[in-house]
Amino acid sequence: MIVEDTRQQARKHNNIEKWMAAHGVDFAPRAAALPFGDYMLEGSNISIDSKQDVQEVAGNIGRDHARFVRECDRARAEGYRLIILVEEHPEYNDRSKLHGWVSYVCRRCRRCNPLRDKGCKKYRSKPMNGPTVARIIGKLEEDHGVRFEFCSKRDTARRICELLGVDHT
Repeated sequence: MIVEDTRQQARKHNNIEKWMAAHGVDFAPRAAALPFGDYMLEGSNISIDSKQDVQEVAGNIGRDHARFVRECDRARAEGYRLIILVEEHPEYNDRSKLHGWVSYVCRRCRRCNPLRDKGCKKYRSKPMNGPTVARIIGKLEEDHGVRFEFCSKRDTARRICELLGVDHT
């Protein structure tokens, strides 16, 4: 049975729940919060943490970096493989395309070219953009044993099953 963290926002992952039910996958919220990640298979050492997009990842690895690293290290210390599954529009749902990603803050501002200019004309600090995100996730994978994967939202439930080794046919 795939268990879901009880701290998941209500109705945020309806697409996952509907897909699992339609494909006969045994799926339920866990009675207590998972120690890390959002999805686990009972008896497995793999934990999947879903992120709604690259913007959420940028916040986790930037502003919340220390907390995020602690979670990665805690999973590793307990013998788990933590996989961060980033749900993203097809424009950026592949790591090779990540270098062209621009933060929502920069998309709204439009005063500079965030991928070219060194500073920001509106904000004191430059928001995190694709090249920086790509560099940091590479370093996290190397130093903390976490793995980042990208998929489109419509494929999230299927990908969770594949990563956990659950038959969904």
